[in-house]
Order: sequence, then structure tokens, then C-alpha cells
Amino acid sequence: MLGAVLYITSQLFSTEGLDQNGWTMETPDVVMGREGKPVVLFCKFTHLHGGYRENITVSWREDQTGKWILNYTNFPSDNRFANEIRENEGERYQPMGNPRQNDASIIIKRLRPQDHHKRYVCLVDLQEDGNQTTQSFTQTLLVATGDDVSVSMVIGKKGSSATLPCSFNPSNRKPSSITIRWMKGNPREESTVFIHTHPHTKGPPYSVTVNGGGRYELVGKLVQGDASIRVKELRMDDGSDYFCHVWVKNSTQETVTQDGTKLEVVVPATILELSVVSDNVTGEDTLVCRAEGMPPANITWIGPGNSSLPVDSSEMRVMHDPEKLQTVGELLHLRLRNCYMCVAANEHGTDTSEVNLSTKDISRANFIIGMLCLLPLIKFLLLLITGIILFIKIKGMSNFVY
Repeated sequence: MLGAVLYITSQLFSTEGLDQNGWTMETPDVVMGREGKPVVLFCKFTHLHGGYRENITVSWREDQTGKWILNYTNFPSDNRFANEIRENEGERYQPMGNPRQNDASIIIKRLRPQDHHKRYVCLVDLQEDGNQTTQSFTQTLLVATGDDVSVSMVIGKKGSSATLPCSFNPSNRKPSSITIRWMKGNPREESTVFIHTHPHTKGPPYSVTVNGGGRYELVGKLVQGDASIRVKELRMDDGSDYFCHVWVKNSTQETVTQDGTKLEVVVPATILELSVVSDNVTGEDTLVCRAEGMPPANITWIGPGNSSLPVDSSEMRVMHDPEKLQTVGELLHLRLRNCYMCVAANEHGTDTSEVNLSTKDISRANFIIGMLCLLPLIKFLLLLITGIILFIKIKGMSNFVY
């Protein structure tokens, strides 16, 4: 859990402030992230210049050292806006928020142990009536080290469910609210797939305002610092990076804990169809085995006498269809009329199916024998019909004589 983060005693500041220019800025007091993973430093603001289209400069610095870590300007360019990065210490930082939407948040790409307990300040500058600048209050970054156990990857099977873990430090004080936000692909708000808010006030116990496709549900117990969710009815496009942000507010501070994991969706090898295709010209049969799997299923054959057939035989063909996640294996020029088994396997499962060609031959033989058995009956019917015809002719001639 992120609860393994060292306890820090330091002065924490208000999350909002109003300066002499009429600006407001909102940042959390504490941000918690995990070593080796990205983390977002939040900075949202408002100003009095509606419809502003000139340059906006965003700068971030370390509070203790005064060192600038990221400086960029968002400027109009060809009917749109672009960022020009002037300074990026160690190439570890990148803009995340859109300054035109009053968001100057940034991402630290990969947290290091030395980032622990650093404090950061966000500054925003407008070129309106002379430069107007405002800066945020300090936010403290805490880093969970590698000693803290974290699940970096979750593997789920297509059609089943998978649980994505997320842990945070539950507040010692009763929080006014806890909000869980899960994002898919990147930690941006527009990538949100699930939001759950749990207010500790009178009224509804919780609210879910975003739930992509209705397939996400909170399964962790918030009082135990668990914000894990379950993804139901897994599809192949569910495979992605997922980011969890937990906002805990109480009367004195706001803390954001960030975690992430990767979901890989796999398909155990499953045989969909085993069929016999006959060549009407040569009379030869071909076995066709169609299997599904991700990673792609490996198809092998077991012949009569439970003997494994050589994989590199010229009598075998294998074709893959990546779009359908299917593999088709063919066994050609069958010499023995007996049992054959198709085996489809990948690292997540094995499936088998068998066919008995001797049964097919027996069916053919039964058909031929049946036809032979019908010959006497057919011969009798032909004689009977011939007799009837002769009888009719003779009777007709008799009538003619009289």
C-alpha cells in the first residue's frame, strides 16, 4: 500500500487563494505517487480576462531550491494554440493541462526516490495590460519507494472480469469526501472511465458520475484505503494502462494519491471447430481445426495410436487471422482411417477435439450395403411393373377382338 510512505511533518497550505489581480488558483496540499510511475502535479486557475487569446506562460519550480523544472508558453498559431517548451529539467516533465481551459497541470514522467518530500510551486503569466502573474501555494510530493508492494500488471481473460488495484492512506481524521477517478490510456481527465464520490455528509452514501459502458464497479473498501475497481466482461480493447487518482478532503487539507497498473487481456486457446473436408475428385479427406487464442494458439495433431505428428510435416498447414484472433490448422493426405486429435495451446490454456474417420468410412459402407440390400426389392418392383404393363396390353387386345 501507499501507506508505507514515510510520515511527513510539514506545514500544509490552503488549496485556494485569491490574489490582488482577482485570480484564483487551486492545488492539492499533498500529492502521493509511486516510484517508477508517472504522477500529476495539479494547478488550476481562473482570471478576469474572458476570451483571452494572447500568450500564456506556465512555469514550475522547486520551492526549496528555487530551481525551474518546466517553463513553456502556450501561444496562438494558425487558428489553434501550441506549446513552446523553453526549459525542461532532465526531460522528465511535460504539460498535461490545457492553459486555455485554465489548467496548468503537468506530469512527472517517472518518479525517483529523490523526488520524495519535494515541494513545487506553479506560476501562470498573462500578457494582458502588462504582464500579470500569479502563483499557486506549495504542494508537497511524497514518493512510495520500491519496498512498497505494487501490482504493476493485471492479466484478465476475455469475457471474464479483472480487478485493478489502487491503495491510498485513509485519513486519520474523518474526511469530508473521497473521490476516486480512474483513467484509461493516460492520466488526463478526458480519459476518465470511472468516477466515484463518497461524501461523509447527510444524503446519498455515494454517487457514480462516470461509468464507461456500465462495466466498472468499485470493489475496494475505502475505510481500509482500497479504491480498487473491477472491470467486467473484458474485451480486447480493454487492454491498456490505467491510472487511479484518489482525492481525500478534510477540514484542513486535500491529498491526492496516484497509482497505476497495466491490464492485459488474454484469450486461452479454444477450439471453435474441427471438421472433415472431402475432395470429390481425389477422394482424399482434409482435417480442418479452427481455434481462438491470444497469444495466437499453436495447433498440433495427434494421429492413430496416440502418436504426435511432426510439426514440420509437408502434410500440415497453419494460417493465422490476427483480426479475429484465430488460427486455422489443416492436416492433409490422411493415410490411415482412424482417430485424429487437434490440440490448440497457448500460455493461458489448452483445448483438444477429436474426430474418428473410421466412423465416417463405416457410414459410407453402411450406405453402400443399404443400396445393395435394396437391389432385390428394386428388381421385384421392375418385374411387377413390367407384368402390369403386359397385362394391360393383353387385355386391350382381347377387347379389340370381340
